[in-house]
Amino acid sequence: MADILFYPPFPSRPQLFDQLFRSVWHFLPALQKIDRLVFPYSGDDYALLDTAQILSMAKLYLNRDLDPAIADFAPSYQGKVEFPDAKSFDPARYRLKGIVVWQTSDQAVTEARRIAAQTGAEIVFADPATVQQETLLTIRFVYQLFEQSELEQLVMQCYRAFQQRLKAWKGKSVAAFGNGPSLAKVVSVRVDPKADLRMICNSTLGDEAALDHLNPEILFCGDPVQHCGASLYAGKFRQDMARAMEVPSRVLITQLGYVPYFRLLVPESAHERIIGIGNDRRPKFNLDLTQEFLTAATANIFTMLVLPVALTISKQVDIYGCDGMSFAVATKPWSHANEDDYMGKMAVTHRVHGGFWRRNYEEEFWSYCQDMEDILAAAAGAGASVRARTPSFVPALAKRYNPIST
Repeated sequence: MADILFYPPFPSRPQLFDQLFRSVWHFLPALQKIDRLVFPYSGDDYALLDTAQILSMAKLYLNRDLDPAIADFAPSYQGKVEFPDAKSFDPARYRLKGIVVWQTSDQAVTEARRIAAQTGAEIVFADPATVQQETLLTIRFVYQLFEQSELEQLVMQCYRAFQQRLKAWKGKSVAAFGNGPSLAKVVSVRVDPKADLRMICNSTLGDEAALDHLNPEILFCGDPVQHCGASLYAGKFRQDMARAMEVPSRVLITQLGYVPYFRLLVPESAHERIIGIGNDRRPKFNLDLTQEFLTAATANIFTMLVLPVALTISKQVDIYGCDGMSFAVATKPWSHANEDDYMGKMAVTHRVHGGFWRRNYEEEFWSYCQDMEDILAAAAGAGASVRARTPSFVPALAKRYNPIST
């Protein structure tokens, strides 16, 4: 069992509640491994804080930019949350496993490091305004609360589920759909992909028209902020995911660490249809997940998960909707199908995860293009036929463009 300290002390209720309810979501898989989440408070209204009331009436205190489902989980933290008075706070009273630095001023970081040196706790930098991967870093820390045997059991559950599904999938032709602008045209004119298996990813899981036309068997997602984060957008995505998974033949494939979070949203009978695959920094892409159940870590769902799974299944893969962008405009976020609706919903994540959006889009796009070149070259070397069926600015796809016949 462990105590987790949030530092520095919170000067006001809005900041306290923001971090409290983010942590309600982030620490859910490890709830039984936590003694206390400790939030020192320095506000003048300290005497008015009522932990039990705040958790039991979370809907009244939850920021509207956060996933409203968090309020339903909050009561389960009764007895596990403390708001000590910062004036008399003594970290030596706790068995600290981690210190979550939610505000990264020089003074706060220096003091957090001093406490860590005294207690042996690990520091987790999770300032949403300044740390780009604050959600991912927090989730990674959550898994440090588990025994190695428990993590191995999760891997084996997912591997067995994948192997069982692969028996029915192996050797079938695959159509894999990105969510670029050309996807909207594929759906609107009802292009027949003429493939045995259809794969979709990310925001397409909430696109009713795409789901109706493509009727995908395999769904993918893997973004820490947009899919496994605490925001209203991420919560809506998970609702859409759960609705898409109501079709009993569908499987969701995601990053291994997100599996326990996503299982919270579906009936227990659907748990084995949520499959997580681990990843690591490796020099070559793994195109046979039966030999090693790990993929190369990349920053794009297609190169990290979709294509490794597709090429494990089939030697015939068609790609739609991976439009990329002109290098001349690669300094801004990518365009998507149903762009206005998508960006309108995404605006909330810019408020909740400001640091995440401090990104070099040009560098990301160059990296994606290189990853796509490498994985498709590896596929060709393994005897696979990969075609891009919609136009793309990505060089590796552009040179494999085979237009849809109409």
